[in-house]
Amino acid sequence: MSFLYPRIVTIKRGNTEKDFGMQEYSGMDPANERVIVKNVRASIQNKQTRGSPDGGVPSDSYTRTGWSIFIRLQDRKLITERDVIVDDVGKRYLVTAGYWNSFGYNCSAELLEA
Repeated sequence: MSFLYPRIVTIKRGNTEKDFGMQEYSGMDPANERVIVKNVRASIQNKQTRGSPDGGVPSDSYTRTGWSIFIRLQDRKLITERDVIVDDVGKRYLVTAGYWNSFGYNCSAELLEA
């Protein structure tokens, strides 16, 4: 266990196939996500946010819960907005913004409700 990065996360990405015409809801369904990278060391920290999500879709949480997720530089992978980070206790976070710096990846995320 790492003192600075005590958590283990998996990064997933939703299916990007586009169909036309009437389709079933294809939003944040864990069954339609593919693993980008797994067993990555991370630090997950709560941060203050206010307000409720604007989307109004079934996968929205009831209130906004802000999180900062830090991934060490050695585990650099292609992570982008709208990716899902799943932690070692099963919580799911939606990446809303992020960037690489000299220490690793820093992203803002919102907790997704089941």
